[in-house]
Order: sequence, then structure tokens, then C-alpha cells
Amino acid sequence: MFHPVSLLIPLMVLLPNVIFFSLGPQNMPSENNKTSIFTVAEGIGRFGVILVPLFFSIHIQTTFEIISLLVMLLSLAAYYFGWLRYFRNNREYKLLFSPLMGVPVPLAISPSLYFLFAAVVMHSFYFFIFSVIFAVGHIRNSLNDYNRSKK
Repeated sequence: MFHPVSLLIPLMVLLPNVIFFSLGPQNMPSENNKTSIFTVAEGIGRFGVILVPLFFSIHIQTTFEIISLLVMLLSLAAYYFGWLRYFRNNREYKLLFSPLMGVPVPLAISPSLYFLFAAVVMHSFYFFIFSVIFAVGHIRNSLNDYNRSKK
């Protein structure tokens, strides 16, 4: 059975990316065209976290589900705060990866946490697996980009 309402979960993370693609970053270093296992993992994870919600409904009834929803909302708020910092500071490329309130690569960690806790409210082991794959690839690639932007 299809659950299109569950598509709100990936949509909330994708919204700032729509603006990003229309307004590219400033001072972006030359691209690293090297494909790694982490890039492949990130792509597989991204595919899964967008597609899997179609097949699972959202449940917010138990204390555990409510706590998971609160962590999702906090993670999403941190994610939006990171994007706001990026857009308000002339879209400096390094701000996509720079620490925020002591958290390294916040624009990779916050959506990863958001998706991991979304697996709880959807009761989806598949979504959890895709979230882990996404997190491993996205966080590692973001750390690589952060280190490149510092040079």
C-alpha cells in the first residue's frame, strides 16, 4: 500500500537543496571527480530514503515515537539553521561543511540523524538501513569536502 504523506519526511530535507541548485555556492574549489565507495553509498542511501517512505506510514502514538519525532524536529531545525547561515553569508562554499555550535559537518550530520529517527516513526527497518548507508556516505564525503575547503 502506498503512503504518499510519508514523502513529507524526505521532502523536508530536500527543500533547501532546491534553492541551493538554483543559487550555487561562492568560492567553490575545483571539483574532485574521483568516485569513491562513499559516493556510491551516499547515492544508494539517498535513493532509499526518498523511495522507501512511499511504502510505510508514520506512527506517532507511543512515547518512543514521540521522542523520535522530537529528535527529528530538532535535527531538522539544526539543518535549516545551517542552511540559513550558508544563505545569509553570501553562499560561501566552506559554510556547507564548517562546524556549527561545535558539531562538525552539521549539514551532513543533522539530516542523517533526522532520517535515522524517521525510521522509528515509520517502523521501517528498510528505511533504517538506507539511512545508515546514506549517513556513512554523506558524512564521510562532507568531511572530505570540508578538509579540501580548508586548503
